[in-house]
Amino acid sequence: MGRRERQFSWGVMVIMLAVGACIMFFESSLQLHSSPEKRDIHNRELELLMDTLHSRVDRFPGDTLEVDETKPSWRPWRGDPQGSVCLNYKNRFGRGLTPVLLVSIPCSGSTWLRYLLEGATGFFTGSLYNDTLLYDAGFLGEKDGMHGGRTLVQRTHGTSFYLTDMHDLQDRYEHVDPDLPTILLLRDPARAIISYWKMFNLEGSNKHVEEIPESRFEGEDFRSFVAEMTLLWEELATDRLLWCRGPLHVIHYGDLVQDPMRELRQVLRFLRVPEDEGRLACVASHMRGSFKRNSSTHFDPFIMDEKLRFTNAVGRVNRLLRLLDYPLLSQDAGFSS
Repeated sequence: MGRRERQFSWGVMVIMLAVGACIMFFESSLQLHSSPEKRDIHNRELELLMDTLHSRVDRFPGDTLEVDETKPSWRPWRGDPQGSVCLNYKNRFGRGLTPVLLVSIPCSGSTWLRYLLEGATGFFTGSLYNDTLLYDAGFLGEKDGMHGGRTLVQRTHGTSFYLTDMHDLQDRYEHVDPDLPTILLLRDPARAIISYWKMFNLEGSNKHVEEIPESRFEGEDFRSFVAEMTLLWEELATDRLLWCRGPLHVIHYGDLVQDPMRELRQVLRFLRVPEDEGRLACVASHMRGSFKRNSSTHFDPFIMDEKLRFTNAVGRVNRLLRLLDYPLLSQDAGFSS
């Protein structure tokens, strides 16, 4: 059996385990007809899966979480008044860092989370996308690729970034390595789609923060965009929940906005990175970062059919989150059907 077949078999096994969990939790009548031995096997498999998913990053031998002071650096708070302790902190590359994926659909808050992580740890974060705008703004790990071992986490949007008909199960499985420790960042799909549509329709140095006329949210091009992105949002979330074979940390953008320091500390614990109270104090006093869009939370461009799609997609993802004992995603009340 080749590598692709083995990987896919693992993915199928994890899916079967999740389905088994559904049966154990919600179809008790079926269990009455199974033997105690079979129930014991299912319980042990489920416990193994849960223990793995809810564990923390197991850092590779030699990964001592030390920065490389010979490589380029960036002062994240260099605009502070002269004499501020935050002015002296630098972000740098590491050496031999254990790979950890940061997975989300675009415009779910991954750039802001990267800013918080870089400020809190002093390590650059990486990306699959080589965004020159982010690099010029101080995310020097942006051009470092996914496998160099010099960045703390590596961002990917899976197949959702390409907005093509990449719904093939095997393509999606191979695009994001299921063996790597993963941070899954989830945002209410309606809000993420609004932000992504803005960036999708903008060019230039301010595409991450500028607004577009509300009239651009009308027409068939936006309706098609919503339908495609809703599907991709659910695919990315369910793929990671069903296929991850390593530690998985789920964080909701709404929780990050509500209490960023609490969520940041939880991510640091998942990564097994010591908490530097001096850096964390500077993060707390420089919370915004460079790429947070000033958007109205009341704008609603969606038709009823789209709101129903959001509700159903969030409901299905929440069912998996509940089965795997992760916090549930709250849908924006203004977008519920």
